[in-house]
Amino acid sequence: MIPDLPSPLLRSFVAVIECGSLAGASTRIGRSESALSLQMARLEDIVGRALFDRDGRALKLNDAGTLLLPHARAILGRIDAARADLGQAAAPPIRIGIVQDFVDSVLRPTLSELHEEGLTGAITIVIGSTTQLLQAMSEDRIDTALCAGEPVGGGATQRLAMRWFGDPGLLRDDVVTLVGITPPCPFLKAAQDALDCAGRPWRMALTTPSLDGVRAAVQAGLGLTCRTEVGLKLPPLSDGRLPQLPDIAYSVMERRQSGFSQGVARRLAKHVAALSSEGRPASV
Repeated sequence: MIPDLPSPLLRSFVAVIECGSLAGASTRIGRSESALSLQMARLEDIVGRALFDRDGRALKLNDAGTLLLPHARAILGRIDAARADLGQAAAPPIRIGIVQDFVDSVLRPTLSELHEEGLTGAITIVIGSTTQLLQAMSEDRIDTALCAGEPVGGGATQRLAMRWFGDPGLLRDDVVTLVGITPPCPFLKAAQDALDCAGRPWRMALTTPSLDGVRAAVQAGLGLTCRTEVGLKLPPLSDGRLPQLPDIAYSVMERRQSGFSQGVARRLAKHVAALSSEGRPASV
């Protein structure tokens, strides 16, 4: 029986085939052409037959080489998968919670940065309301969260302006029709409180746990809602017939502080802070 096939020889063998020459493979794997030539000779000694038809410096796979190639790729694929899994298991996990408003504007660039920096820990993401995120943190399911509200025990905070959104034609109604996120929701409460203080009657037309659902209801003309521009991604109402709304605070919270989790928290805070510098209404 043929002895075990060393993976470094198989890796060099595949590189030679994929690069088309010893010179190309030499650049890919960082070995000299003479070293690669010796490796190919050793691999042929192990399998007991030639793997190439040689024509001067050109190397062309023969039948034995063609038979070995898919096995070599499969073996290397499993080795690389094992290395990746073991490396990921050794790295600290990345466990992030975030409110729905910031999936595109904050979570996506944060994940891109983590990926570009080669962080390999297994990633867990919880997207939900602040109440759900705080519960996930208390249950040790996430370590860092971007929530609505003032921070508990310190943390980066950004304030964004709440705005009214919806069909301007609905402003002619005596009773303000509202759509919003299922309570408890700071935006829905702010809208209701503002209308109550202004003596404006209101009614609920729709509640949903989904921000996409609120956006669809607003676009369909079902009612008015209160949100931030960056969260709803729709133009706000400019009509002054609705009462003024307060700002809302967003805070980055950490369950346990470590050098790694603080790095994730800093990235989240950086991208939230950048929202006010992109021309969106905000106050710090």
